[in-house]
Amino acid sequence: MSFHLSTVLVFFLLLMGCQPSSPPQAAAPPLPPPLTTTPPPVATPPTMPTADSQPPVPEPESAEPTMRPLEIPFAQLVQGISEKDAYYFSDNYVSNETAFLQVAPELPKAVAPGGAFLGVGPEQNFSYIALTRPDIAFVIDIRRRNMLLHLLYKAIFEEASSRSHFLALLLGRNHDTSTDPGDGASIEDVLAHATKVAKSREAFQTIHQRLVDRIAHDYGITLDFGDRNALRESHREFFDKQLEIAFELHMKSARKYPTLRTLLTMRDPSGTQTSFLADEKAFRLVQKMQKENRIIPVVGDFGGDKALLGIAEFLRANQIRLSTFYTSNVEEYLLQDHKWDKWIRNLDAFAIDDRSVFIRSYLARAGRTHPLQLEGHWSTTFLQRIQLFRDREREHQFRQWHDVATYELMTPP
Repeated sequence: MSFHLSTVLVFFLLLMGCQPSSPPQAAAPPLPPPLTTTPPPVATPPTMPTADSQPPVPEPESAEPTMRPLEIPFAQLVQGISEKDAYYFSDNYVSNETAFLQVAPELPKAVAPGGAFLGVGPEQNFSYIALTRPDIAFVIDIRRRNMLLHLLYKAIFEEASSRSHFLALLLGRNHDTSTDPGDGASIEDVLAHATKVAKSREAFQTIHQRLVDRIAHDYGITLDFGDRNALRESHREFFDKQLEIAFELHMKSARKYPTLRTLLTMRDPSGTQTSFLADEKAFRLVQKMQKENRIIPVVGDFGGDKALLGIAEFLRANQIRLSTFYTSNVEEYLLQDHKWDKWIRNLDAFAIDDRSVFIRSYLARAGRTHPLQLEGHWSTTFLQRIQLFRDREREHQFRQWHDVATYELMTPP
């Protein structure tokens, strides 16, 4: 894998736990045929205003989530628009961002329900999906293992009868249904009950095989030997390390990353536990989307020639705006790897409205902290309007990640 960084800078970034981008694609593979008539191309980046040119009013939090009917060719999207696998220098089975819930209090008010959610990485996407309530979600990542992990999550969501059952399946444990703590259980009670039954290798093997069979037979996904091996290794990590599983660099460092237990019980700045497994309604919303094939994982590079353009084509064909794009700090590497122009091209393919937002993450560097960084955190998560970013990029192209991460913050420092 080639980088446009010095050896010293690469080693420094490895110690900080950041993500590289995949190599550029050799050629632009053909996109799958459109599922409905695609609107004619437009000369300027598409924007989808509301009917009365005013920002839509969000639904009350108590309202049942309503999603527009969609015909979603799940296997065609997963397999048809994915790009080639890329190397990654860590075991990224769970998030490494300590402040991923920093935006939780303001996110539901900032984003209009509906539209499309796009995200990168593992389980933190489920919390953002529950907070933004989209009609459809895509998780795009350069690693095929991330796509396979999300297929495993889909199978677990579909089989689970409760939050405790979900977590037990993820950890490869049998579940005691008769003593399930129920809908009103705290996240601490959910964790305790999910680990109540002693773990056994036999139970793990049975559970894992059942989940893989569901992926291969019910979803129409072709799994080769490497895929099946990757699925087993990933699930085995959860079984072996249980709630203490954490992001882990191949080249070890002194930094301590949050465990799964910490991520699931974490509180947002308002003091509320906001992870997707801490709240029954949040869990059921994500579960409903999984059962309806509305969360689609794909392999792809933000600066690639296929995946993001394929997602944008599907959304345009179904007249769906991009409402939320969780990019983490991937753009930092797009700048370093000279993929910025392709990233902007890909982003411009999406229709947005005036409430469409980025969720971005900034990792502290020596002497370059973020103005919104919270005490006790080494990462900062923040919101920015996509349209303002597009306007600024057209006027004066960004060249530094710090400039991108501090421009037009929705919550002032």
